[in-house]
Amino acid sequence: MKEAFAILILTLCFSCTPPERKIQQKNKTKLKAVPKIVAKKDSINKDTIEFVSYNDNFDYTQLNGKKGKEEIDYINDQNNDRSFLRGDLIAIEWKNDTIYIAGDGETPQMAQWIVSAKKLKDGNVSKFRKQYVKELKYLLSKDDELSDSYRDHLYKIAEYYIANSYKELIKLSVKNKEDLGYSVEKQNREGKDYYVLGFFTESEYKINTFQWVYIDPDTDKIYEYDLANDRLIYFP
Repeated sequence: MKEAFAILILTLCFSCTPPERKIQQKNKTKLKAVPKIVAKKDSINKDTIEFVSYNDNFDYTQLNGKKGKEEIDYINDQNNDRSFLRGDLIAIEWKNDTIYIAGDGETPQMAQWIVSAKKLKDGNVSKFRKQYVKELKYLLSKDDELSDSYRDHLYKIAEYYIANSYKELIKLSVKNKEDLGYSVEKQNREGKDYYVLGFFTESEYKINTFQWVYIDPDTDKIYEYDLANDRLIYFP
């Protein structure tokens, strides 16, 4: 009788699995059955933006633009067109792709890559060049040595200012194709360094400077100098 009772107890012990163990086995089986998700390559996106500038000062070349008030930067390594001028309306195709951050262990990061870009409409700078035809004159300070690339950069900023200015003297000078130019010097104002462009007209070897413009070298923002009130006014 005792032997039969012992056999019955052993049979019950082997046939009963603890509830927690059963749940764990069931969940384990479900996890094995979940298929792996394969990431798809990003599709091509299309957009229309206002061109601002090229930037070749980083590991990846950039194309900077605006959409409304939003400023957008794109990786431009796959696009060889360098003909756009500030203010041009361009159609772009772009996709998300990986860049690797130098100096940070080649850390991968997603960025917007330009696939193609095409001009749709001339901006004011393009229109100015076609109307004025002549090149601007410029005078450089002997104390400030500018690289060729930054000198060209300031030239484009000067063009942008003239092409978008509401000053009657500038508009009349452009219309009459008078000799326009600007001087360049570095100044510190309230603890901040600026490049100052002094715009002038030239006739019979006489220079008439009529407007001073301050350029923030960190942001490329333009400020008109208000002589009467000794203040800077942001020029969008």
